[in-house]
Amino acid sequence: MNKVNLVVVAHPDDEILGFGAAGAKLAEQGEVVQPIILCGNVDVRNHRPTDDELYQDMYAANAEVGFNEPVLGTFPNIRMNTVPHVEIVQFIEKQIEAFKPARIFTHHPGDLNDDHVQISRACQAAARLYQRRADIPPLQALYFMEILSSTDWAFSTTGENFIPSNFVEIGEEFLSKKIKALSHYRKVMRPFPHPRSDEVLRGLAAYRGGQAGLNYAEAFQLVFQQGI
Repeated sequence: MNKVNLVVVAHPDDEILGFGAAGAKLAEQGEVVQPIILCGNVDVRNHRPTDDELYQDMYAANAEVGFNEPVLGTFPNIRMNTVPHVEIVQFIEKQIEAFKPARIFTHHPGDLNDDHVQISRACQAAARLYQRRADIPPLQALYFMEILSSTDWAFSTTGENFIPSNFVEIGEEFLSKKIKALSHYRKVMRPFPHPRSDEVLRGLAAYRGGQAGLNYAEAFQLVFQQGI
């Protein structure tokens, strides 16, 4: 059975921004990458395309990097703080029950975007499902991702800054796949020096690679791991 990686995010494009290159590498190696996008409609996003365009973009972007078709929630965009915490946790738990992931990747709890914060908190709670249910396989690892124009925009007031501790070499091949996947999301990318630009994506991958002696890298913060 192929190892499953669950990518639990707030909005369409977060799954590619945070995990597009490393996920593409895992998919090429035969692992399953299953995106879970809780605010699937992003109904208050600026410059939002039509519903049909958004879904076309989402499916094209995820297919580009070899991800499964995303599971979409209907939670309110930029209003996740109005949803009872337990409802978000239970939605994520249903996905864990369905897909039985070995690894979970989600938002950093210190992100500027509050939807990210709410989902990170709920995902951490849901990740313990295997300790409450004997029929759920043990989780091997939980990671936080970094999302440009959210993780990097957070102010250092909470003490919860992104601290990369795991680096995945992506090289030119998977970096290019990530950039091409993001190009499918119309009106998401911006001209440099906005963080969601090709130049900054490449610069961050070069910087993270340089930190670990790798040829471009995506970085993650390891939160929990079983074994060594």
